Parts: sequence; structure tokens; C-alpha cells
Amino acid sequence: MTPALILAVLLCLLFTLQQMSDRRDLLLSHGRASAEQLVELIHLSDGYAFEERIQWLDKSLMALMLERDMIRSVQLYRADRNSEGVEEFKLISSVGPRPRTTFTADELRGKSAHVHEDLKSLQVLQPLIGEDANCWLSIELHRPYFLVGTYQVALVGLVGLIICSLVALVWAVAMSERASRSMDRIKESLRTIGTGKFATRVPNSHNLELFQLGEEINQMARNLAEYHRDYQEGLHQTMEDLRQSLDAMEEQNIGLEIARKKAEENSRVKSTFLANTSHEIRTPLNGIIGFTNLLLKTEVDQLQHDYLQTILRSSENLLTSINDILDFSRIESGNLVLDHSPMNLGQVLEETLQILAPYGYEHNLELVPFVDPQLPPSQIGDPLRIKQILTNLVSSAIRCSENGSIPVRIAVLSGKESELMVRISITDNGKRCDEQCRHELRLMLTGTASQQQLSNSGMGLGIARNLVQSMQGEISLDDNDQGGCTYWIQLPLTIDRNRIGVTREQFPGCRLLLVDPNPMTRQQIYQQLSYWRAAPLEHTDGENLVPAVEQMWRHDALPDGLIIDTALADNDFDNFISTVQQLIDTYQCRVIIQGSPVDLRRCYDALRTRVLAFLAKPVSREGLLRALKRAVPQQAQSRPQTGTFPALPWPTQPRVLVVDDYEANRRLMGELLRAQHIEATLADSGEEALRLWREQHFDMIFMDIQMPGLDGIATTQTIRSEECGRRTPVIALTAHAGTEEKSRLLSAGLDDYLSKPVSESQLTHTVKRWMEVSAPGDTARPLTTLMEPRLVDITESLNLANQDGRLARDLLRMLLKGLHEDEQELARMAQSGDYLAMFERVHRLHGGCCYCGVPRLRTATEQLQELLRPLQEKQPNSGSPTTPSAVGEHLDRTAFDAAYQLVRKEVRGLRDWAADQDLDALFGLECAENPAESRSS
Repeated sequence: MTPALILAVLLCLLFTLQQMSDRRDLLLSHGRASAEQLVELIHLSDGYAFEERIQWLDKSLMALMLERDMIRSVQLYRADRNSEGVEEFKLISSVGPRPRTTFTADELRGKSAHVHEDLKSLQVLQPLIGEDANCWLSIELHRPYFLVGTYQVALVGLVGLIICSLVALVWAVAMSERASRSMDRIKESLRTIGTGKFATRVPNSHNLELFQLGEEINQMARNLAEYHRDYQEGLHQTMEDLRQSLDAMEEQNIGLEIARKKAEENSRVKSTFLANTSHEIRTPLNGIIGFTNLLLKTEVDQLQHDYLQTILRSSENLLTSINDILDFSRIESGNLVLDHSPMNLGQVLEETLQILAPYGYEHNLELVPFVDPQLPPSQIGDPLRIKQILTNLVSSAIRCSENGSIPVRIAVLSGKESELMVRISITDNGKRCDEQCRHELRLMLTGTASQQQLSNSGMGLGIARNLVQSMQGEISLDDNDQGGCTYWIQLPLTIDRNRIGVTREQFPGCRLLLVDPNPMTRQQIYQQLSYWRAAPLEHTDGENLVPAVEQMWRHDALPDGLIIDTALADNDFDNFISTVQQLIDTYQCRVIIQGSPVDLRRCYDALRTRVLAFLAKPVSREGLLRALKRAVPQQAQSRPQTGTFPALPWPTQPRVLVVDDYEANRRLMGELLRAQHIEATLADSGEEALRLWREQHFDMIFMDIQMPGLDGIATTQTIRSEECGRRTPVIALTAHAGTEEKSRLLSAGLDDYLSKPVSESQLTHTVKRWMEVSAPGDTARPLTTLMEPRLVDITESLNLANQDGRLARDLLRMLLKGLHEDEQELARMAQSGDYLAMFERVHRLHGGCCYCGVPRLRTATEQLQELLRPLQEKQPNSGSPTTPSAVGEHLDRTAFDAAYQLVRKEVRGLRDWAADQDLDALFGLECAENPAESRSS
């Protein structure tokens, strides 16, 4: 309705304005006609006297007023001069009221007849005809004459507009209701069609648009009915086909289930075979490696020592290969579990390079290790798998290089508290590496290579990448200036604080001449000698060696020793041997020969009685140190603890039971324990172990797990069931690689485990952890730890967490995370005498211990808390300041010091224990997080 209303209003306004304009024009035309008539009459009466004319004019004007209701007033003006001579208008005759607007003579002089209109009045001005004077006739028209008519017209238009609008509104409402009813019928029909009643039709409508809409809806309903019939027929056919397919799938599922069971059985058989094979191989390797280490401690010559080192490295290489076989399947299934044991990363690198050195010599390559002097002597990690990573990366670098050196560097990036971040880099020269090889390396590092895309070397690098990622490290490669690549890995390690620090060797002022044409190996020896405070000199020319030494001899500047590389021989060993003999016989030089094992054997027989030491390459720090000890013994200031571990200082000699069905392992464990001043008793079966344990007292038991008859787990469970009042630590000896069995062993009652082959460092570390050793000079201290509860009781932790392994692990992890801060705060409070704050700290620590299986720390904190509680209760409530000395007056200093030291000892022991533990393995969470492993188990 809005456009129609707007148009009606506009037409009404236009009509009203038109009527208003017409009435105004009519009023003006009447006024002009009256003025012209009067002026004509006045002009015709010009012959009469002035008074008569004025009298007649008044009567005419009065008659005009009576006849014309549209005229308000009439006036006749004439301009006369006053006494001052100024011309002004004078009213000659007037009818009606005074006009609202007046004029001066000057305003009208010289003008013709016209209409004056303003807001006040509407006048018609007409000059008299033939008058010399300035005479004007003014007729003021009655303005409301046409305004009232305009209002009437407007009122009539408005009433008409209202009537028309009401009629239009009624008509629109009626049509809206009619359309609404039609739309409701259409909507109801659509709703019915939507429920599936496709036979419903929309009734016809008188409106053309609604009629067309209804026809379209009816057509849609007919189409839907047809589609529905087709759908029903297709559905029935599909259901029939699906039933037949389900029957076929059921038959296939039965076959797949049988195949799955066979595959699981084959996987179990394979796992059992691998485990048994690993056990059968690792068990004799334990004896080979152990007794080789023991033989290295005896008096053997240099060549025999090298042979024994070769046997040891080969055995360890075989052990690494066995781990590769087992780790490959673990990596594919995601069930790889890392070991945490003491190691020396620099020694691991040197041993790896010594194993790979013959492979490098085939391509005229020398492997050169560079170890950062800031690297701690002992770390916690997985040495076998780190050696496996290094073997794969160095082997790849050898395959890509020729004629040169491959430096392998260990650098310490950062370290805080017990955490350490190291970087290992291997650089090749790329002389034997093509684009395909580089492409495989890139694919390996990005992890996008498929098994078909990679060669055997690429598969080895893929295993190395997965191992590095399992250790939470990084691996990558960068291009170098030589056209090759630099492989680098970053590994987080834990510093082993339980190991006895190795004394740093020093050779202050010892002048050693390095004669080596290879700058890389010369740089390695030079840096190591500088770290030992020696004064190394360098010489590269073999032909000028004798003249140079002679010149030094003449000036009394002969060095304390010479380190000569066999590379000077250049395959002319006769000349090389004569040169060395000349240096020894003529100038009394103390000579160390270094070189590859093959070159050393070619000159060993001729120089064995003259040369002080032979140093095989790659040169290790231990080998270089041993050679210097023989060549310049007077220059050394301290003896290192290399090649063996010092005996632990025991308050009283402990007694340990070793149970193993393999004789070589029993003898090896006995020798290693006796070297630690420990009395070892050997048993070859679980039955004999039970008999000896019932008859004698043992401070610790090393238990083999896989034994005929009564195995290690059953023997340990029997011991635990018969124990009363004293718990003997039982350490498992297992040949199964990996720590995935650790949770099962600990749940069975064992306290810890060692994986075969057992190294001397691992044994010393384990013994020190579970048995009390005395400090130097503290020989009267009693052995008490074996009578105490376990440091960490996993079973108790699980009981406190309602057998929720994940919750128990998280609670223990939160406690371990805050131990370092607790230890520092307790030390600060004890030093400052802030016993009130110490009570709060100990109370909080004791509360955390109550939710974890740490019985020894819980008992120690409870004892210290009870000693400090009276001080808390005696604290004044008045708010007055209390000095620490006043609070500590009521404290038993002797008991407090003993309790405080016990808490510190247990905190440090728990931190040391946590440094090399995998909490996920302890609480058996690998299986829960790896469903494939759970199904296989």
C-alpha cells in the first residue's frame, strides 16, 4: 500500500496547490479590473469641481466595497508638498481599514500599475490617468478569500485520501487473508509430502501465481513418488546383494581369523626364537668380554694388548649386531625401550672408530676422534645403541669418501645440574657419493623414504634416525666446503654422579715432537697433549726429520719424546726402520710409533726392542696416555684410574651370592666382585641358591633369570616369601636385550637388573647403589643399609595409587622433580637457623612421600619433622619477632644433625637412583601405550 499512499498524497498536494494558485489569480484579476474601472471613472469626471469629485469618489468607493467581498479597503493618494517643501502622500479618499503596508511618493514615482504582495498584505496599485501630480489608487485585497478556499480544498482532499486508504487497507487485508489461507494449504501439503505421503496434492487456487506454484509442487510430489518406488526396488536389490556379501565376508573372516592366529603364533615363535638366540649368544659373549677385560689388567706386552683389544672390540661389535637384529623389529612396531646405564661417550666413540678403522683403511681413510675436554667422565645412557648410531653414520661417511680423513667430533653444547646436551658430527669429503646417494640421505633424514627406495646403507641410516628420535635427540646433515656432507646428532644425556672421578693426567713442560704428515691426526694428538699441559711440537717432513733432530741435539733442545707416524714410510719400511733406529741409537730419542695395525705389524719385529710404545690408530686417549707413561714416566704427575675400577671402601667385607647356570658367567662375576673386595659365593641353580641363602647370610644376591629347573623369578619369589625383618637386594642377571622386562622383574620382587654382558662399570655402579660404602677414613661405620627398607618400592607405589600405574608414575615423578630444590632450601635453612620454615618444608616433603613408595625418605622426613614440631608449637602467638637463636634453644642439636644428614643422604640417594631410571618401564607403561606389544605379549 505504501506506493499508492505516497502517490495519493502527492496528487492531493498538487491539487491543493493548483486550487490555491487559481484563487489567487482570480483575486488579482478582480482587483486589477476594479482599479482600472475606478481610474477610468475618475478620469471621466475630470470636468467637475474637486469637492464634487471627492464626494462622488467616496460614494463610488463605498459602492465598490459593498459589491466586492474580496476587497478589504480602497485608498486614493496624491503627492503634495508640505510647508518644508518635501513631497509626501496625502490620503484623498479611503474606504475600509487602514492598509497594512504604506508607500512613499518616491517609491511609486515613475512606476506603472503593479501588484505588491508581502506577508502583511496584497495590494493593487494603479496610477490615475492624465494627472500631472503623483496620484495612485490602492486597492488592498482580502487575503483570506483565497486561503479559506484553499483550506477547504485541502480538507476535502484529505478526507478523500483517508476514505480511499481505508478502502485499500480493507481490500489488502482481504487479499492477504486469502493468500495466507492458500499458503497454509500449500504448507500443509508440503508437510504431508515430507512425511512420505507422495499422493498428496495441492488444491487449485484462483490466484495465478499460487496456482502455478501448486502445479509445480504437485509435479514434485509425482516425481518423488516415482523416485521412491525406484529407491525401494534398488534397496531391496542392494539388501539382497549385501546379504550375500556378508555371507562371503563371514567366510573370509573365519579364514582371516585362522590366519591371524597362525601369524600371532609365528610372531610368538619368532620372538621366542630371537630371545632364545639372543640369550644363547649373549651368555658366552658375557664370558668372552668379561675375561678379556680381566686379561687386559694382567701384565701383557704391547702386541698382546692390541690383540686383546681387537678381541674385545670384535665381541662388542658382535653384540651390537645382535642388538641390531632385535632393535629392527622393535623400531618397526614402536616398542623400542632404551637402556640407562653408566658409560663414557668419548670411549664409546673411540671404540666404534677402532672397529671401523680397517674398513676405512681400504679406501685410504683415517678416522680421527675429537673429544671435548669438557665432557664429564661418565654419563647415563644406552652405550650399545649409541655405538650402533655411530657405526651407521661413520660407515655411511666412509662409503662417501676416499683418500683423506674423516673427523668425528664430540662437543658439549650445554649442561646444567645433571642434564647434558652433546653434539656429535661426522664429516666426509664426498668423493664417492653421487646424486642418488645424496637423495637417499635426504629421504632418510626426512623420514619420507620407503623401504623400496633405500639401499642397505639407507636402511642403516633410517635405523639410526629412529634411534636418535627415541632418545629425544635430533639428527640432520649439512653440506660442507669439501663437496661432502656433515652428519650431526644432538643427544640429551644425564651426568653420572655415582662414578668416582678419574684423576686428570698432567705432563707439565713435557716437550713432545709430533712427526705426522696428516694434519688432521696431528691436530688430534696436539689438542690432547695440550690438554695434559704438555708442550707439543709439530714436524711434517720425513726427509728432514734426522737433520731437524740433529739440530735440536746440537743446541741441547732435544724433545723428551718423539711420536712418529708410519705414514712417513710411504711403503718403504726398510728406510723407515733404519731412520727410527738411527734416531734411537745416535741421539738417544725416546720414540713412540703410531699407525694402522697393519703398518705396525710390518715394523713391530724390527723395532720391538728399541721403541718404547706402539700406538694403534685411530688413537684413543687411553692408548695415548699408556704410551706416554712408558715413554716419559718421569714427566707424569699422577696415575690415572684407567682400565680398571678401584675397589670400593667397605666398612666390613660384604658377602654376595652369585646364581648362574653358566660356569663362565659365575667365574666372571666372582672375579669382578673379588676385585671390589667382596666375598662371592657361587651357585649353579635356583635350588642351590635357596639352600645357601637359608644357611648363610648374604648382603646381596645376583640372580640369573633363565635357568633350568627353578628359574630366577621363582627363586626370588621364594626368598621374598620366607624373608622376615630383613630384605636382601636381589639383582637380576638377564641375557634378554632391552629394558622391556624390567617391569616384570621388579613386580616379581627383584630390586634391579643387569643386562648381559655385564661390564665392570655397570657392576660397580649397581653395587654402589644398593650397598653402603664408607668414606675414606670412616672404617668404624656399621653396615646398616641392608637392614633398611628399599629406597623405592614400586609395589607400594602401585598400592597407594590403587594399582593405577600411570598415576603412581606421575606422583613419583612430581616428587623427584622437586628434590633438588628441596635439598637446596633445606641446606639454606639449616645454615641460617630458620627452623620454623624448615619445619614447613620438611612437612610438605613428608606429605609428598606419603603418596609414593619411598619408605626410607618417608621415615627420615618423619623423624626430622617430629624433632622440629615442638619448635612450631612453642612459637609465640603475640606476633612479636622471634630470633632463630631463640627458637633453636630448645632443639637437640645432636639428634637434629643426625636426622638432617639422614634426610640429605636419602634425598641424594633418591636423586641418584632417578638419574638412570625409566619410570615408564618401572611401572610397565610401555605395554599400555603400545597396543601392538600388548597383543604380542
